[in-house]
Amino acid sequence: MPDLAAARQAKSKIMDTVLSTSDARHVAGIGLREQDDGWVVRINLREDDDDTRQKIPSEIEGVPVVVEVTGIIRAQPTAGTTLQAERDTHSGSHGRMRLLLSIAALLVIIAASTTLIALA
Repeated sequence: MPDLAAARQAKSKIMDTVLSTSDARHVAGIGLREQDDGWVVRINLREDDDDTRQKIPSEIEGVPVVVEVTGIIRAQPTAGTTLQAERDTHSGSHGRMRLLLSIAALLVIIAASTTLIALA
């Protein structure tokens, strides 16, 4: 039953071996996962590759290694966030440009208001 500290050590060791090889291009990520009987190192592969699988040990320092094919992993914005709303209403760089222009206009209004207050 590996604890979290042992799993972290195993992950560090496996990152040094797996990610330092040419097979690293097949790896989408390496992480830790808690299971009923303790912690495991989880290696996510972009694609199923027999050569890469053969180089990954099933256990390292007493910690099991689980290999799963996940494909490419990309960060996704959370539904309802500003980023999501921005993406839904505007496309790509146009949305960012519109946001920057809105911020610039707001700063001009604040500066003008501050100047008027100072002159009064």
